[in-house]
Amino acid sequence: MKLWSIASLGALLTVLLALLMPSVAGAQAGFLYQLDNGNVGSQLNASETSEARDNWFGNLFTADARGPIITAVDFQAGSSSYPATLGIYLDNGDANPPQAATLLYSQNFTPVANQLDRIALTTPVTLQPGDQFLVGVLMDGVSGSDYPFANDNSSGGVYSYWDRNFSTALGDPVDHPMAIGDLSMAVDMNHALIPGGWVPASSGCNVVMIRAEGVTATPEPATLSLLAAGAIGAAVAVFLRRKPAAA
Repeated sequence: MKLWSIASLGALLTVLLALLMPSVAGAQAGFLYQLDNGNVGSQLNASETSEARDNWFGNLFTADARGPIITAVDFQAGSSSYPATLGIYLDNGDANPPQAATLLYSQNFTPVANQLDRIALTTPVTLQPGDQFLVGVLMDGVSGSDYPFANDNSSGGVYSYWDRNFSTALGDPVDHPMAIGDLSMAVDMNHALIPGGWVPASSGCNVVMIRAEGVTATPEPATLSLLAAGAIGAAVAVFLRRKPAAA
């Protein structure tokens, strides 16, 4: 007479975990929100002159049922780097997408020059399929001689949005910084931020390389651990209850 072998137990565990993993993988299936064509065209800023200004650039997306829970932001940095804050905003669907958007989430990060950075969100942002949302990046005090943002080399038709703070040099009575939640002056890349100013799209700067990653569900590590423990426990129970087989 002989009992089930340890190898048999291992085989049973493998089968159980194999049955479990597709459901876990399905829960983590990802969706990439991307407007750019994947090719860096040039670097840019929104400062226009040598005066240091706060720069914001962002992209508008529509939440997809394949990934309505935003878990990460991808940012292609330009040739210089500044401390940055990313923002995720819910748009109200009007004709001026950024200007009435509501800030849902913000997180600080430091990009690496000339690199595509992936910033995992500390807290995922849950949207409803069909929601219009913006993902933007704000950098304070960007010199006009530095270029910390990057755009692709697409030919137009789709545009990012940009904003910057105003200052006494532009006629404001008081210098003031730009807040991550205030997009009241934002316009698309086919417009100058100030009358007679530089129009980014006129130089081929149409889409800034800012993307978002979404999933359909975000299973907690503890949940996955319980599922795995349950599978192992079931296998052990079967092993212990197995009656001896005839020799």
